[in-house]
Amino acid sequence: MEENVKNTNSSPSPLELEHVKPIALNGEEVSPKEAGGWRSVKYIIGNESFEKLASMSLISNLTMYLLTNYNLSGLFVVNTVQIWNGSSNIASIIGAFISDAYLGRFRTLLYGCLD
Repeated sequence: MEENVKNTNSSPSPLELEHVKPIALNGEEVSPKEAGGWRSVKYIIGNESFEKLASMSLISNLTMYLLTNYNLSGLFVVNTVQIWNGSSNIASIIGAFISDAYLGRFRTLLYGCLD
C-alpha cells in the first residue's frame, strides 16, 4: 500500500542530480543541491528593497505632478494614485498567470524585451 504513495517532496532525488553539471559560484564549483537557499536571500532582499524604493519614488513624483501641473484636488490625487497602485499590483499577478499557464518563460522574456 505504501509503494503507491507518491513522494511529495519538492527537492530532486539524488538520481536526478547525477547528470547535472556543477555550478561555478565565486570560483568554486557547487552542486545544484547546494546552490540557492540562504545564500540567495541577500539578492532577493536587495531586489525587493530596490523595487519598493522605485515604486515609492514613482508614487511621490506622480502625486506632485498631478497636484502641481494638473491642479487636481488632494482627494482626487489620492484616489488616482491608489487606483494606479492597485492596478499595477493586480496586473503583475495576472501577467504571471498568463506567462506560466500559456506563454512559457522564454516566450514571455522575448515579448518583454521587444517592448
